[in-house]
Amino acid sequence: HFGLDPHSAALSGTSSEAGESAARAKDLIGFNFSGTVLNADGRLAHNAGAGEALELAIVAAALAENLRRLDAAGLAPETTFAATALCLAADQDQFLTTAKFRAARLLHARMQAACGISEPKPAHIHAETSWRMLTRLDPETNILRNTIAVFSAGTGGADEITVLPHTLALGVPDPFARRIARNTQVVLITESHLAHVADPAAGAGGIEALTDALAERAWEVFADIEKTGGLSAAIASGRIKAMVEAARAAQRVRPI
Repeated sequence: HFGLDPHSAALSGTSSEAGESAARAKDLIGFNFSGTVLNADGRLAHNAGAGEALELAIVAAALAENLRRLDAAGLAPETTFAATALCLAADQDQFLTTAKFRAARLLHARMQAACGISEPKPAHIHAETSWRMLTRLDPETNILRNTIAVFSAGTGGADEITVLPHTLALGVPDPFARRIARNTQVVLITESHLAHVADPAAGAGGIEALTDALAERAWEVFADIEKTGGLSAAIASGRIKAMVEAARAAQRVRPI
């Protein structure tokens, strides 16, 4: 992954030039790398407090902006879809995380259909364990949180997963914490055979219903963002920040 992503830079308040990123992406795509060049990333919004549907909507809106900018640069939509990785956070809510990753694939396929692509390709999805779920108190419990997050992302169809070390909230992780993070994936893959079955949640009524509901709600929020000028305009106006802050506030008052 080259990970070019002007939208996350704009969300974080740092300077960003989307046109320059599009030009760089076009150059890199021209080299025919096998990996992805651009990100459509919801992790920053998630860690700031966004719910699952809003995170998915921001990913879809970022992908739509990539499509527009690279279309203006002369690249076909098929090329942009293939060159863009969808990046999502995975947290300790097992069923919601699994449904969120499955819903991301539904949104990706729906966007390809809207672009008139007759032979849609599957999304390439990168997962990262949630920063916001990590606790500074008794950090060893974060090992369990990370394990659930990795399992959930894997069963939801993530192609690759980054595990944040369990002591990250306390500062720079030591070698032991980094080793535990690596071994979380190793154990799940080699002993639990996490990578041996494609979409193991398929056909489970609860997961299917949750996936569909998340995809529909995310599409509604995405369409609303598009109606007001797209993701860049929504970031510049402060609308995305307000939506994330409202979601965070709602979580804080949610009864336990």
